Amino acid sequence: MNFKEISDRFSNDLSGSDAFKALYRGAFDLMKVDVGNAGLYFVIGVAAQAFVQKYEDQGITAEFADNAKATMVALTTKIVAALDAEPAKRLRMLGEVATDYEWNVTVF
Repeated sequence: MNFKEISDRFSNDLSGSDAFKALYRGAFDLMKVDVGNAGLYFVIGVAAQAFVQKYEDQGITAEFADNAKATMVALTTKIVAALDAEPAKRLRMLGEVATDYEWNVTVF
């Protein structure tokens, strides 16, 4: 399975920790077979894993889960685009996703 397929599956899954868990597992698995893009997968995997670690055993509202999922879909969409980009642009897009996650994502 490639990252686009993993991203699409996440987008189509129900909101919640199970979808985030499948996303981070898929991203981390891809790191083993596509080392050249491991940084892209790592950023998404860490973000998805953070959501699971923070909320898996907590009751969250559907609205909160949907908002978190929408945030992650925006990040994965950018990574999918980066995978098709030239190396320099890919690196810049990775930096944008990492920066966005660190400084702008507050839910996970």
